[in-house]
Amino acid sequence: MILTGKRVAAPELEEHHIIEKACADKEDLMAQAMAFARTFNKKRGIFGEHKRRLHKHIIKIIDEQDPEFIEPLNLMA
Repeated sequence: MILTGKRVAAPELEEHHIIEKACADKEDLMAQAMAFARTFNKKRGIFGEHKRRLHKHIIKIIDEQDPEFIEPLNLMA
């Protein structure tokens, strides 16, 4: 599609397995996303590791730049 310039809608992308599911509107999208998120096993360590890697630049700032200000905030990162 990128090479041809053809525009496609979400139902066609779903049909060709490019996206998992097409939703009718924003409300349906949010409901489907939340239902999918509820299936995650949040006790697995991979979620914490993913957050650490995703936000490593923020954690570096917290650790290095202003610990006297940030520590009393009791932020969870």
